[in-house]
Amino acid sequence: MRRAFLLFCFTAPIFAADDYPLGPDSQPQEGVPKGNVEKFTWESKVFPGTVRDVWVYTPAQYDPKSPACVMVFQDGGSYVNEKGQFRTTIVFDNLIHQKKIPVMVGIFINPGNVPAADPKQKPRSNRSFEYDTLSPQYATFLEKEILPEVGKKRNLRQDAAGRGICGISSGGICAFTAAWERPDLFSKVLSHVGSFTNIRGGDVYPGMIRKTERKPIRVFLQDG
Repeated sequence: MRRAFLLFCFTAPIFAADDYPLGPDSQPQEGVPKGNVEKFTWESKVFPGTVRDVWVYTPAQYDPKSPACVMVFQDGGSYVNEKGQFRTTIVFDNLIHQKKIPVMVGIFINPGNVPAADPKQKPRSNRSFEYDTLSPQYATFLEKEILPEVGKKRNLRQDAAGRGICGISSGGICAFTAAWERPDLFSKVLSHVGSFTNIRGGDVYPGMIRKTERKPIRVFLQDG
């Protein structure tokens, strides 16, 4: 996945003014084929009792005979929203059409919620536990549950070089942790203002990274 893909984060800033002029890659362009987005609900076994929404983007250029690259997004509802700040599917449409990034399936995953026993009450969010915890559990969730489910209908690349993972804030440290713990699954990380702080121990990463043998992952960090 080329550097051009990473640059889309600057065309849709996280804390943008209402009148921020979107770049051309963040807007639908005439003659550019539009990919398809499907949504489903998932009940997890790796995170027992949780339910979440998942969206899957399949580009118009997808050919089932050729394995497609994969990009996973935490807080997926924000990234998949074509009226929001990221407009990722529109960016994918444009950059794939321009051949600046390869044919790529996007998987947009919301954090899990634990339904309330009383339907009048709100569900309990499992976001911080899933995203901020330093463990391979979230990567296992992707490996054992989400990637196989999405792969039932699509021919996906199985190698780490063909997979990336992205998130903002706690989703950003989650993306890094998934690749750090399982570089055999993900080789590329895009972290928007990742929460590398002591929410659940993330402040230890600088020292840990310096003391650990280099891993085969590439990381793009956005600060702000």
